[in-house]
Amino acid sequence: MTKNELIERLSVSMESRMVNILTDIANDRFLVKDADGHFTIDDLIDLTFFSKKEVAFRFAWILEYSFVNYPCIGPYLDHFLSGFARQDNPSCMRHYGKIAAFFTGKKVIGLSEKQLEETDLEPLVDTLFAWLIDEEVLVATKVHCMQALANLAPRYPWIKDELLQTIYHLEDKESIAFFGRAKQVKKQLGKMRI
Repeated sequence: MTKNELIERLSVSMESRMVNILTDIANDRFLVKDADGHFTIDDLIDLTFFSKKEVAFRFAWILEYSFVNYPCIGPYLDHFLSGFARQDNPSCMRHYGKIAAFFTGKKVIGLSEKQLEETDLEPLVDTLFAWLIDEEVLVATKVHCMQALANLAPRYPWIKDELLQTIYHLEDKESIAFFGRAKQVKKQLGKMRI
């Protein structure tokens, strides 16, 4: 499958076909042959900024699926992080937030030993807080931002108090879905000794 064929496939309504496309990509070991060489996860990250927002969303969905289900995030972490703050498609932001919550969590696969420790995550933290307090950002994105920030609190101790204050401020303004995750995050932060 070429890069253009993949874009064409993702340009139409997906629904149940998404699983077939994800399986095709997984079976190709994340490399789709193109006339110019290989289509890689770096290309997939770039396509989450595609001009058609619904197509970009589908690429973000595939990116999340790839990172969460296969041990492949390590070589692409820097490229992913370099575009994180630029992502402004609300549907893609949700997947970006979920990916951040995943790779900062305890069950992450695909990172080399100490890779996260050696990566400057302060720009990510800034973006996560910005998305968390932005009234225009969807609640699904906010819950993932909250979780990623809680996961990063042991590394950046100042996050704990700042995140708790932000949660308390937002609890009355956000939906029940936010409140449910906020309860879990507060419990997680309460167990931390910083």
